[in-house]
Amino acid sequence: MSARTKTPQAKSGRQKPPSSARLPRRAPESQLIAPAVGRVVTADIGSVHTRVALYDLVEGQFRLVGRAQALTTAAPRGYDVSEGLRRALTELGAFSGLNFLSADQEQRLLLGEEYGNTFVATASGGKPIRTILVGLMPNVSLESGKRALESTYVELVDALDLLDVRTIEQQVNAILRAAPDLILIVGGVDSGANAPVRALIDTVRLAAQLMPSNKPIVLYAGNAALATYVREQLEDHVVLYVTENVRPSLERESFDPIRLELALLYGDYRARTTPGFKTVQDASALGVLPSVESYGNIVRYLANAGNRQQNVLMVDVGSSTVTICAMVRGALNVTIRSDLGLGHSAVSAAEAVGVRNLARWLSFEPTPDEIMDYVWNKTLRPATIPELTRELEIEYALARELIRAALRTSRQGWAGVPINAPLPPMQPIIGVGSVLAQPINPGIGALLLLDALQPQGIADLRLDPYGVMASMGSLIHLEPLTVVQVLETGGLLNLATAICPVGKPSGTALEAKVVYADGRSREVRVPAHTLRVVSVPAGQKAQVSLKLGRGLRLNGKRRLTFEVEGSAAGLIFDTRGRPLVLPRDLSRRAELLPKWYAAVQEID
Repeated sequence: MSARTKTPQAKSGRQKPPSSARLPRRAPESQLIAPAVGRVVTADIGSVHTRVALYDLVEGQFRLVGRAQALTTAAPRGYDVSEGLRRALTELGAFSGLNFLSADQEQRLLLGEEYGNTFVATASGGKPIRTILVGLMPNVSLESGKRALESTYVELVDALDLLDVRTIEQQVNAILRAAPDLILIVGGVDSGANAPVRALIDTVRLAAQLMPSNKPIVLYAGNAALATYVREQLEDHVVLYVTENVRPSLERESFDPIRLELALLYGDYRARTTPGFKTVQDASALGVLPSVESYGNIVRYLANAGNRQQNVLMVDVGSSTVTICAMVRGALNVTIRSDLGLGHSAVSAAEAVGVRNLARWLSFEPTPDEIMDYVWNKTLRPATIPELTRELEIEYALARELIRAALRTSRQGWAGVPINAPLPPMQPIIGVGSVLAQPINPGIGALLLLDALQPQGIADLRLDPYGVMASMGSLIHLEPLTVVQVLETGGLLNLATAICPVGKPSGTALEAKVVYADGRSREVRVPAHTLRVVSVPAGQKAQVSLKLGRGLRLNGKRRLTFEVEGSAAGLIFDTRGRPLVLPRDLSRRAELLPKWYAAVQEID
């Protein structure tokens, strides 16, 4: 098959998103102006579930009006992902009274402008894209390339650079053995020498010529002066994408253009390799974007939504991957760990974090093979849920350690923030994924975030139980105002406001007075090393006055007064100290951990 240079434009009017889409900084007019789009249907295809949602105007504002889900049908034996989408749309249609499928046996998707709705789709399911990274210097261009690849669902299987001691023949053989789906070529600043990059391009061309019929995708993001040479050498042998230099100078990195191209080629790759994926891609106004692209768009908006720019953190614990999106000091950092997950990747995740680290979160002594037996069952049957209390504790322990591991990786790219320093203030912290957003009790989701992230100060915790982060983040490219309205009308669940003082607590850690909007008040004394939850009903506000014990500070102060909004899990006082220390003694741990679980589920 003759390859071609890709300039992704969808048929049926599908648009190519702008490279740096932005939502309005503030949108007070969003309550007055109706968005240009009509009814919106969204789909997010995950490794385990395919989720659909319906958004429509309610009293002049766009809101979530219905959602449904079905198991993702990407298994062997003839299944394709569009079948799972049809099942979810059937359930959504039954709820809403609308038809999203044709009545004939073919069950065509009635999605798109011709059917009176706007349809956008995202995906995170499927195996990661096998990738080889090619660049000049390991600590310069290759590092930039690795950070760019962290923004999508890839598995890095090899890397080639100027310091590679292998011969050209050995490098070509390595590419052939790896059988990559994607080769990313970076390197050379825009004013730099051309010859070294040309040599690398020639090596890739030679390997591509020797490959069988399934040609790889090549994305070139190196020296801009060589773009024409790249096309001349490669476009007849690969599916070629060319974008701006990820490292235009030694001092500057440019990630937005390459992240956009990675998002576009992700959809095209899945359409060529996953049965039924092209059906979904053709129906969507923007093709199928990776879910992480949508996450980044929403995180950007939340970071700029206030009067001043703030840090925002989003954590997605999925079946196959753990994703961290962090807006820190005005820079978006996206990290995907494809070796971590609670389902398909559970075995590799347990091996990555270590069984001993998991056991320290358990109130019992696991049998020698108990933890690995559980994660093997999760890998083989990712849709199953824990049946026993012991299994539930293992799953929660795994979730904590996966977040911790992914956060350590993410923090390596936070400019100006030391890796070992406490977590900087994040407003808000958002939890995504079933283990966080749909637990037995919302307080459990809050506890897992607090244990894994250990925030300091006043932490605004939110959850995404309805899949808004994935669905609305892609719609930004078509109608930003619609996204603003959904977010402003409860698209994300207010989970809790956590009060986390720092220092060495002892005795009475804090005294608090909570004054509600109706004039009622209550006083609370919280001992050290304790979790205590006070109710603030959703939709209401309360004023909190704090007096901290000796040796403790909150935002550098011992006394302060602030306002909180009502939330599902309430106002959480966390006086356990930072860093959080878990007892090594099993009997002490068996006493302490159940108290923590009980505390976040019992709201005063």
